[in-house]
Amino acid sequence: MQLPRVTIKDVAKKAGVSIATVSRFINNINLKESNHIKVNSAIKDLKFKPSIYARRLAGGKLDSYGLIIPGYEGIFYSFYALEIIREVAAALNRKSIDLHLHVSWIKDSFKSSLVDGVIIADIVDNEKQFKRLLREKIPLVVLNRKIKEKNISYVAIDNFKGAYDAVEFLINHGHTRIAHFAGDLRVQCAKERLDGYKSSLEKNKIKLKSSYVKITNFSREEARIKLEELFAEKVCPTAIFCCSDEVAREVLNFAEEKGIGIPKDLSLIGFDDNPHCINGNLMLTTVRQPIKEMTKIAVDILRDIISGNEVVRKVVLETEMVIRDTVSFI
Repeated sequence: MQLPRVTIKDVAKKAGVSIATVSRFINNINLKESNHIKVNSAIKDLKFKPSIYARRLAGGKLDSYGLIIPGYEGIFYSFYALEIIREVAAALNRKSIDLHLHVSWIKDSFKSSLVDGVIIADIVDNEKQFKRLLREKIPLVVLNRKIKEKNISYVAIDNFKGAYDAVEFLINHGHTRIAHFAGDLRVQCAKERLDGYKSSLEKNKIKLKSSYVKITNFSREEARIKLEELFAEKVCPTAIFCCSDEVAREVLNFAEEKGIGIPKDLSLIGFDDNPHCINGNLMLTTVRQPIKEMTKIAVDILRDIISGNEVVRKVVLETEMVIRDTVSFI
């Protein structure tokens, strides 16, 4: 028969001290020598192993931060998602803090009691979870999404300007028939990239052609379907600006199959600076977003909040054009 689990209350009772005193012992907070000896002896006698819940008492730190990533099809093949995970893990490791990774699907099953604070990598179909964490007053920082509420910190990318600059670059190379393969428009960054595309066309007095805007949801499979539609048009584009390098990679595959020369017949710009898209004879012109810097800043902000420095920071980082082989003059 399994023996009853020893609790912090049992230790306090055996030691003849309060639960708060045992909690301070567990969290290495200074105690009177007599109390320290009593609690230490009780723990050894009872073979007590502190739980994370015990460490939470008296303001104890777990040295574990949560990273919540909204779940979507193909998440573990996504360059962006994997980079976020890798860079957050690396930043935490440098500070001797554990990573608690949670992929958020429809059900809100994240246990905030397991962590000191949370980094949320965007908010897509998990608004209820986000609001629940706010109600629980869990320290948190949002990545890659600007939040209007004054008391919430975020670190985001200037997706609008990155897209604007990419389309402007194509226009400066003589292109006026420019298509855009957009991401999932429920995601703020995809909407901002579409807005940047439209704004650049408008500023340069180029009429927006609605059939040139294709929603791919960041999916290569969806991009293939949209490419078939796009190149069935009577007048095809001379350039495509893609929401991600993965989508741009599918354009490269399609062009090779159809005998479309890049950049001779079709210029192409991606977004991300995915190293897997610069192999081979053609290296992709793209927009680099500073994922490493974004995650490092987010970790630093969260650590400050957890430490009691309640300064709200709203950070927007600049992108950078990376000019390679896939754009030419016409």
